[in-house]
Amino acid sequence: MALASGGRAFLAALVVLMALAACSQGAAPVVDTSVTAAPAIEAARPAASAEGRFNPTEAVGGGAAGSNVISADELARIFAAVPQVSQLKLSANSSPPGATGPDVATVSVVAQDSGGLLKGLNAAAKQTLGDGILTAAGTAWPNASVSLLVSDPAGSGGTIIGNRPKGGPNTVLAT
Repeated sequence: MALASGGRAFLAALVVLMALAACSQGAAPVVDTSVTAAPAIEAARPAASAEGRFNPTEAVGGGAAGSNVISADELARIFAAVPQVSQLKLSANSSPPGATGPDVATVSVVAQDSGGLLKGLNAAAKQTLGDGILTAAGTAWPNASVSLLVSDPAGSGGTIIGNRPKGGPNTVLAT
């Protein structure tokens, strides 16, 4: 009986080992080293690189392909009532392409202060200037979201950043 019980234990151990062997993972597959990856690497190389930069017009208006450049004459007419705006070099884009007035969905206004206007203004005056530009833009394009960036290329006059959601209030940050 001791032999039968030892034989059963041996058979049970053998069955357990066979089950473990069947459930275990096999060896790693053999890799064919004769195939090279060089063509795939060459295809993944970029054809050209672009300089990283922030363009507020592209951020709001979808870039040059999805926006209209607003003429300098039209900008002068729209912002004529804003005090001191004539001292800034204004540019703006709107979208969708071909839209005017209430059909415009987004407008991005960028102003450069190369004459030192911002340097002579305190934070409250800069806030008032930004608010006036956004209000005039909201009047000209009542259904548009408007973004604003006024900067001093020399970096000494600070900046004005603002936005006006469609039909909403102006938000202006001035430094």
